[in-house]
Amino acid sequence: MTNIVSISLILVGCSIIVAFIGLFFVFKICLVWKRLDKNLLKTMVFLDENFLVRNWVYLLATGAFIALRRVIQFLELLELPIQSPAETIIFDLMGLAVITLLVQLGYYWYRLIYSSLPPSK
Repeated sequence: MTNIVSISLILVGCSIIVAFIGLFFVFKICLVWKRLDKNLLKTMVFLDENFLVRNWVYLLATGAFIALRRVIQFLELLELPIQSPAETIIFDLMGLAVITLLVQLGYYWYRLIYSSLPPSK
């Protein structure tokens, strides 16, 4: 059982590290938001089909993982014996996947926003 706890600790620790990386991207975006040319940003978003598709795929995958985690938690609250030690690891992996997908999404927005900033004076 201690192996399961160790693996869960590693996965949750990784999730925390990834979450702080995501907060860094959001913080950087907030710092330059007022300097952005919003019309240029809109144009860049809608002209880059890959950017839009990637956004929707990441959001779909994130939503699916969150929904699946909630179903597992709901069944657990109903006291249905579904969560074995291996399923605990899967549950933690899904949590890591969710935060990783959200951070990747934030990273792509960060790149797009920084590429649309006007040149510094």
